[in-house]
This record gives sequence, structure tokens and C-alpha cells, in this order.
Amino acid sequence: MSCRERPPGEHTDHAVASAAATRAFLAVVEQLLAAYRARLKLPVAVLRAHMRKLKALIRSLSRVPSNPATEPACVHHARQFIAAHLIEPLTAEMVAKEVGLCPQQFRKRFKRATGQTFRQYLTLRRIEHAKTLLLNPEHKVITATFAAGFQSVPTFYRAFRSHTGQSPTQYRQSLAQSGPSRVQAGAKR
Repeated sequence: MSCRERPPGEHTDHAVASAAATRAFLAVVEQLLAAYRARLKLPVAVLRAHMRKLKALIRSLSRVPSNPATEPACVHHARQFIAAHLIEPLTAEMVAKEVGLCPQQFRKRFKRATGQTFRQYLTLRRIEHAKTLLLNPEHKVITATFAAGFQSVPTFYRAFRSHTGQSPTQYRQSLAQSGPSRVQAGAKR
């Protein structure tokens, strides 16, 4: 299987990733604006966490290619494979074998096409999956950890905090404070 360019018009999930990053960016900006309007003096640690989150979101938005139709078929196939096996232990070597490339070539092409390393992409997809699981108040955080494909709770907490700026418990509490309709709507998914 070669890593050829896909024909124009074939769908990729760059638009989905861009929309999710844009929503996350706007959520952080809204939180900061609300604090500013309420004349709250936010602790320096909170401001730094928000700024790190904003910088990460800006980086992720800048990685979305302007023409996603030129994504190589092997990267498209790899994304589909990752989505289908998200909760299983995955390595770049396993995915490279699936798409018919050596691991080094796969990593290089994946990074060039997505702007993220395989590990960064996988972690981000798992965090997004965990967020949807956390919308359901009946799911415990530890259940969401393993259901999202993480192998240990500390790794999950560290990755979640790095990507969202808050712990999974704080994330769930912020959803509950924003309104029960949002949490219930997510639970129906």
C-alpha cells in the first residue's frame, strides 16, 4: 500500500478538528471576558493556565492545513484506524504496519500532514472522547479514564489538565454549573 495523495473532494476531519479547537478557544476567551466584566481578580496561576491553553489552541488552529483534500491516503487511513481502535493500546508501529509504511516514514508523513506527532494526535483524540464520556454524570472519572483508552489514571489526569487547563473533576463541575441541559444533552449521545 503506497502513501499517495487522495483525490480532491474526499472528506477529512480537519474541519471537525478546526471547529472543536475554535469552540475551545472561544470558551476560554468567554471565561476570561466574564471574569473581566465581573471585575474579578484572577490568581496568577489561573491566568497562566488560561494563557497556556490559549497558546495551545492557537497552535492547533494554525496546524490545520488550508487544503485538507491533499492529505495522503495513508494518513487518512491511519486516522480511520485510530478512530476505530481508540480505546486499545496503540503504537505508531502498529498503525504504520496497518497503513503499509515503516514506522519512521509513517511518523514523518503523519506529522507533515497533521502538524502533530502520532502521540499528540492520539492523546488529543482520547481527551476529546473522555470529555464526551464526562458529560454523563453517571460515569465515574476512573471509568472514563479507561474507556477513553488511557492505561493509567495519573497519565489521564496529567494529559487532561494539560489540554483543558483543569482536572476532569473540575471540567465536570464547570459543565454542571453551566447548566444541566448541556450535561443531559451529552448523556443522550
